[in-house]
Amino acid sequence: MVFIQPRKPLLWLAGLSLCFVLTGAVQAQEGDLPGLQRYPNASLYQSVTREARNYPVLGSRARKIRGEIRADKEQWLDGFLERRVYEIPTGHGSARAFQDMTKHIKALGAEVEFLCEGRDCGPSNLWANDIFGVSTLYGHDREQHYLLASREVKGSKEYYVLYSITRGTRRVYTMIDQFTVPAP
Repeated sequence: MVFIQPRKPLLWLAGLSLCFVLTGAVQAQEGDLPGLQRYPNASLYQSVTREARNYPVLGSRARKIRGEIRADKEQWLDGFLERRVYEIPTGHGSARAFQDMTKHIKALGAEVEFLCEGRDCGPSNLWANDIFGVSTLYGHDREQHYLLASREVKGSKEYYVLYSITRGTRRVYTMIDQFTVPAP
């Protein structure tokens, strides 16, 4: 066995360290929410960070009654919203992206409060246009997925809303909201 000793050990060590740093950076990309990696090769389509008033936290199927959004379990809260909408690579379905993101949300210690798939969620256009206000999320009712999860963090309540859809163009989009209600 032949061992080649580098001529400049400090330069070699710096290069090796850089390799380890770059390897770790692949997991969390700029713009992602803390602890929530995006689906592999997904591109960030939209990023929103703002105070939110009257944010809908829906724990059941959504429907519209006399022009108003209704759910059997609903809360309309004020807090801070961090939203990311990702375009999923071609060839990957909304269910697969949804399952991947659900795994990351559960790994944070959030408990699932409600989950629905397909037509059991209600009309896709209601979720996209009236609830989220992101028309890009309008697609096939049968290929939509919704999750509401929550956890306590330093006295504040964090809600995670995950929505994934396949559009008529076969493009897949996944939205993740991290909505924080400050401690009273």
